[in-house]
Amino acid sequence: MGHCLVIPRRHYENVLDIPDELGSDFFRAARRLAHAMRDVFGCDGISTRQHNGPAGNQDVWHYHLHVFPRFTGDGLYGGPKLAYDPEERMALAARLRAALLSLMR
Repeated sequence: MGHCLVIPRRHYENVLDIPDELGSDFFRAARRLAHAMRDVFGCDGISTRQHNGPAGNQDVWHYHLHVFPRFTGDGLYGGPKLAYDPEERMALAARLRAALLSLMR
């Protein structure tokens, strides 16, 4: 199963640059996404990942937070990466988008 990114529209290089008043917005977005993933994918858990600076393995110089649906034994950090065909990816995205919209009502 793929994952999603929470990304601000304004540029912040990493978590060290984000104004304090925006922190709760990123947390709220990640929490809503986690609820939608659990509802749509039926996952067992959620993992988040975020990198800052060269020693922190940052390789994209714009803040972003990875949100992963997790399944028992999924091998996220060591298993093979499987590609989804575009139609399947679009269908999953549509279901996730619908779940997010229903959470925001």
